[in-house]
Amino acid sequence: MQTLKKEPNEQKNDAEEYATRGPFASIFGGPIARLFDQALIVGNMEQTISMLADSANLSYKTTKEALEKLIKMGFAIPTRKIGNAQAYKFHVENHMNGLLVCGAEFQRQRTDL
Repeated sequence: MQTLKKEPNEQKNDAEEYATRGPFASIFGGPIARLFDQALIVGNMEQTISMLADSANLSYKTTKEALEKLIKMGFAIPTRKIGNAQAYKFHVENHMNGLLVCGAEFQRQRTDL
């Protein structure tokens, strides 16, 4: 098995990305974790798939697929049409609240290090 060594610039970029990544993406990685990080930031504000994709640094298709999973799990809901785009909001008031509080606390502890 061959392991690849990272160049110093790549290591620096990984460290910078870790510092700016949200708590869920840091722990779990993946598109759903990035959307949970957005829920932590925006709360229950309405956003379109394009807005979420831009803010989570994901492709439109990946964001749409992850958002569909979150809708099925009850973490997000479609709200209204904004022009041709469907708006969504995270369902943070109920069962998602405890998860977001945990993520926010993890983020605070991580930045205190």
